[in-house]
Amino acid sequence: MSNNACTSKRVLPVSQAEIEIECPTHVSSIAPLADIERFPPLVDWLSNLDRQISMQKASSAKETIVFDRITLQSVDVFGSGKIGFLKFTTSARRMPENKSLPGVVFLRGGAVAVLLILRTSSAATKPVLSFQDNDHVVLTVQPRLAVPDLSLSEIPAGMLDGQNGEFSGTAARELEEETGLVIHADELVELTDRGVYPSPGACDEFLRLFACEKRISESELQNIEGRLSGLRDEGEFITLRLARLKDLCRETSDMKTLAALCLWDRLVSERIATHTE
Repeated sequence: MSNNACTSKRVLPVSQAEIEIECPTHVSSIAPLADIERFPPLVDWLSNLDRQISMQKASSAKETIVFDRITLQSVDVFGSGKIGFLKFTTSARRMPENKSLPGVVFLRGGAVAVLLILRTSSAATKPVLSFQDNDHVVLTVQPRLAVPDLSLSEIPAGMLDGQNGEFSGTAARELEEETGLVIHADELVELTDRGVYPSPGACDEFLRLFACEKRISESELQNIEGRLSGLRDEGEFITLRLARLKDLCRETSDMKTLAALCLWDRLVSERIATHTE
């Protein structure tokens, strides 16, 4: 342990495993260790680790993973004062070989995303497969500097901010925030049972994907294209655009959009199969 670090020892409640959290001063100078330990994604990560270790013990497997310590590397605090991102390394070994495992972890927590399908009053009423129809999907266009893409098209999405128990309501709020369209939580169809992990090799982020079919007038549809949206005071510069559902797979390289499209097709296929039996 570094002389310029504070530490905290945890006994995980289910597995009774001990794990040490080491926080160097360059991290604690940005956010105190006590605040970091309350960061919801870290709380969830430790809870999931606890459950995995407990399951490992119950299985009596010869090969086990032993965790000793996590060492915090960086923390990012949003303008609101809340912790947004946390990066750390883990000290973990595979036994009986006693071999170290790679463990660089970036925590940001979960998010929700919505495939919003708009259907005009003159269109068919029943759900259809994405490659069969002329319905439209609402996409947000905004700079994504991590890629980097200055105008990436994607379905509306937003972080959960620790609200892991109320996914559909969060999705509805994010949809209104990013598009201005009011969707009630009970209008959303969940496409994922437990969410999907876009990058489990290094990041804890999981996505709960939803779909919604909404009927609107032709004039309402035309008014959406090019609308400016997002929380501009928080650096969100979003422009809305419409894409035909049948063309969506060629409109973006965004994973959550393509995953939602695939899951939607599967859902509709199951509906059609059930209806025709």
